[in-house]
Amino acid sequence: MHGIHAPDFGLFMAVIGLTLFGLVMVYSASSPVAYRSYGQADYLFIKQLISALIGLALLGLLTRLDYHRLAALDERLLLGALGLTLLTFLPGLSVRHQWLRLGSFTLQPTELLKFALIVYFASSLARRPSQKGTGFGEAALPYLIIAGLAGLLALAQSDLGMASIYGAITLFMLFVGGVRLRYFLLPTLAALPLLAGLILSSGYRRDRIIAFLHPFRYSEGAGYHLIQSLTALGSGGLFGRGLGASHQKWLYLPEAYNDFIFAVIGEELGLLGALALIGLFGYLSYKGVQIALRAPDRLGQLLAGGITFALACQAAVNLGVAVGALPITGLTLPLVSYGGSSLIVSLAMSGVLLNISRYSQVGQRFTGTVRGAKLFAGVGPSRRRVWR
Repeated sequence: MHGIHAPDFGLFMAVIGLTLFGLVMVYSASSPVAYRSYGQADYLFIKQLISALIGLALLGLLTRLDYHRLAALDERLLLGALGLTLLTFLPGLSVRHQWLRLGSFTLQPTELLKFALIVYFASSLARRPSQKGTGFGEAALPYLIIAGLAGLLALAQSDLGMASIYGAITLFMLFVGGVRLRYFLLPTLAALPLLAGLILSSGYRRDRIIAFLHPFRYSEGAGYHLIQSLTALGSGGLFGRGLGASHQKWLYLPEAYNDFIFAVIGEELGLLGALALIGLFGYLSYKGVQIALRAPDRLGQLLAGGITFALACQAAVNLGVAVGALPITGLTLPLVSYGGSSLIVSLAMSGVLLNISRYSQVGQRFTGTVRGAKLFAGVGPSRRRVWR
């Protein structure tokens, strides 16, 4: 193992900045709903603040915990996350089959399962430094089965958005892990008709697709969310109405503090504020890729790449939904939206990323596979090492 040094300061500041900014915006966007539902304008903000403190404690712990020790728990972490997700289907333990009751708080196990999948895939692929000579049954099938099971659990919770994130993470990890394209692209293409059938067979999913294509034709129904989001973004102008001065958050825009918090940000802080937020996510993604390039071993490369991709992909989907570029998915904006489980897991993943940066080497290139090198750092030699 290479020398240990301080974690990446730029990444740390980006994560802390997004978290603090998210707390401010959650307070602004949630106060009308919180006052109407609980008689206390800061009720949801306080819950988010508690989640932030828990997440920051985990970030500090995982920044110091050697990521190899975390990877050694990959199977137990995956089984535990799957087990917690299954518990949401037991009557009396869950809320709407998506959250587990923990007193006055709730836990969304599918968020933890997202993290567990990344750790498991990175750890397993790192123990297979070469995919040459391996067939479909060994190289890709186990990962596709695990991802399929996770996706089915998310779909059973009516969470197509999270199921899609699981699928995207799986394809990304297999790609950079060196698995042959035909081993996972062909099964994915074969599954597309099944995915289309699941969407069309569900009334609310079908409505979301129709509303995405023709929102103003269904302005009083399925298109209402998107129209209110676009109204908020459009009314913000260049500089915005001012922090706390959103009109749409006053019960016009559904999920203003959660799925559509970006619309409130655009309305209150304007185009400049929205671009600043996007720039901060872009910087976080850049630092994550940089850490993957400089990671000292294959495990660190895959783990850093997977975490960075998960955060960036979910942020891109949430922003795409808010501006009408994608159908409504129900995914939060990592580190910013209201949602304790999402915030805690995002901070925990950031802690692992910071830990990997402590072992990085300046100028180190991604060396896990030839394809990974091309993706992250240009064509270069491959150093096939197995982590220990």
